[in-house]
Amino acid sequence: MQIDRETMIDTAIHWHLRQAEMTDAEWEEFTLWLEADAAHAEAFDQVASLDALIDVARFPPPQDLRAANDDMPIVAPRRRWGWIAGGGAAVAATLAVLATNFAGTTTDSSYVVATKAGERRTVALADGSRIEMSGGSRLRLDHGDTRMASLEAGEVTLHVRHNAEAPFTLQAGDLAVRDLGTVFNVARTGERTDVAVAEGSVMLAPTDARVVLAAGDAASVASGQIARSKVSPASVGDWRTGRLSFDAVPLRRVAERLARLYGFRLSLAADLSERPFTGMIAMTGIADRDVPHLADLIGATWRRDGDTWILAGEAVSAR
Repeated sequence: MQIDRETMIDTAIHWHLRQAEMTDAEWEEFTLWLEADAAHAEAFDQVASLDALIDVARFPPPQDLRAANDDMPIVAPRRRWGWIAGGGAAVAATLAVLATNFAGTTTDSSYVVATKAGERRTVALADGSRIEMSGGSRLRLDHGDTRMASLEAGEVTLHVRHNAEAPFTLQAGDLAVRDLGTVFNVARTGERTDVAVAEGSVMLAPTDARVVLAAGDAASVASGQIARSKVSPASVGDWRTGRLSFDAVPLRRVAERLARLYGFRLSLAADLSERPFTGMIAMTGIADRDVPHLADLIGATWRRDGDTWILAGEAVSAR
């Protein structure tokens, strides 16, 4: 219905105007509104995109007021959305036409930055934020919106320059991680996403919950379920220094992470694959040093077959 469209547009304009002064509770309310209906997010995106167009639009002076009293000073129309917020059916109809025309002229400006196993890369964004990418990571960015990114695979540490008017959001599968002024790490493996906060805070918005994490908080999210935990803020993004911490993590996942971070080719015997490992490993990135050290830590034997390192819990052929 037209009235529903008008109400939705007015609500989107309201949220757009409030960005600079919203509290954490209001951010959560805003996120709930966005996710209640895909049309809400679309309306808000159109409002934000059209803001620049309305900024330069020319509106006629209020002729009726001038005719009624020629001595009345002419007041220029207020700039941007503040002038038209709550403008009713005419404004909503005009916006709908503008939005339709605007949507028809947009193009896909997204692009992908990827790293190979063992490779690292730092992406500097135009707003001063930066994203450190670990090996085997795939990040989708947008030339048209530097406050949005999508982690398709791998692990990144983000140093976000906070902007209350345009919060930074990282999408990882079904999970949206909203920056509230922070440094945080996100790792995505299959359907699981791990988030840890070093500074500031973030808001998580998976399928059925809204959670705010502060410095020293961490969470693992899978299938919309959240498992919260505590970490040392100094250990967040520890992959950058080679000091990797694990808490009851199956050794197959440890091996997968080492393969991604350093390009190591590890093969675990069945008796090791699901064994949980808790501890910290100091890595050099040199397989000849790191793999035997790992084997000693977990009480395993090792041997090398070409470029592949084979670890087992029982004795194997001589080294």
